[in-house]
Amino acid sequence: MKYNLLIGLILISLSTYAQKPITIGHTATMHSKILDEDRILEIYLPENYETSNKTYPVMYLLDSFLNFRHAAASAEFLHFDQRIPEIIIVGIRNTHRNRDLTPESHNLDPKERERLGNVGGADNFIAFLEKELMPHIDNTYRTAPYKIISGHSLGGLFNVYTFFKHPELFNAYITVSPSLWYPIDDISKGLDVMFPNPSKMNQTFYMTLANEISSNMRGNVVKLSGEFENYIHTHKDTGLRFQYNPMPKESHLSVGLPSVFYGLRYIFEPTLFKRFKTKAAIMAQGGPKKAIENIVTYFDKASETYGFEISNENALIDLGYDLLKIEELKPYAINAFKTNLEAHPNSYNAYSKLGMAYENIGELLKAKDNYEKALNMVMKTDNFEWEGYKADVDKINKKIKTKTDTKH
Repeated sequence: MKYNLLIGLILISLSTYAQKPITIGHTATMHSKILDEDRILEIYLPENYETSNKTYPVMYLLDSFLNFRHAAASAEFLHFDQRIPEIIIVGIRNTHRNRDLTPESHNLDPKERERLGNVGGADNFIAFLEKELMPHIDNTYRTAPYKIISGHSLGGLFNVYTFFKHPELFNAYITVSPSLWYPIDDISKGLDVMFPNPSKMNQTFYMTLANEISSNMRGNVVKLSGEFENYIHTHKDTGLRFQYNPMPKESHLSVGLPSVFYGLRYIFEPTLFKRFKTKAAIMAQGGPKKAIENIVTYFDKASETYGFEISNENALIDLGYDLLKIEELKPYAINAFKTNLEAHPNSYNAYSKLGMAYENIGELLKAKDNYEKALNMVMKTDNFEWEGYKADVDKINKKIKTKTDTKH
């Protein structure tokens, strides 16, 4: 009877666990006075949002019904791979897609106008984003001032139009195979006319193109790419960043996923720090102590530029590893790992790496203390790699016991 009861309880437990939902976000509804309608939003929050007090950059995602799931997955994976910081994603469901994502154009072919139906509402949609949606998101969530917009097809057209008309509205643009067969009246003026003060241009613009059938669309995308590249080459004082990434093996639909993935990587490339690796590179910084200071300064400036905290943890850990590999610089590795722990006192990884450094230079008791702290912290999370932290504790205890036994 007891055995049957135990089995029953286990099965109930497993059944309950198996039915636990996996969620990547939630929906919300807001009313727009500008558009005179309710709009459905799909919100992705970083995994640690509820337990942190940090602010996060926001990516506004057009055509959310199609793009939300893969965009959230890309953002989560890229953060896990230490390529980008954590971000909030605000997906915007469509109501009248052709209306919202197209500007009014005197050059639009009458047949296309008839085919598309209600067009020319882009200015109204920009006003909705700027005056209603963004303030609503800023008031509801802990947002940083850094804003990204991702638009695909007509959404890419909207990105280009928004950039030409209100470039400052977003810090970065992911523009996916934009439908530039649709004429934007001002685009023919060129970047030099539209943006006569290059030093004030600090946006990042990433653009892709699939294997599109329309030669007019392809030609205009390539032409726009040339305009960007020429503008940046001509104006050395501009902060504008641009990358064009043609993807001829992707269809108009499939290009969305890799574009968001690589677009986010490109946007946040400046937040990554190039490793020193060699003794010569470290000494060129002024030595180990100066190298540590330079990392801290670099990330302080990056955080100020982007408007939210950008962690220096990975860069300090990399430096610590590089110092450990150079025999005469080994003792300085402790300073790198200590600086990291001081900056990130709630990081079990910071304790673990400091423990590893102490073990490497033979200070086993200090290594044990840090390994145990790391294990205690990681056990309070759902990190699937907790066994590795336990293995570190077991290993250091064996080393200490062997050393003690040898002395006796």
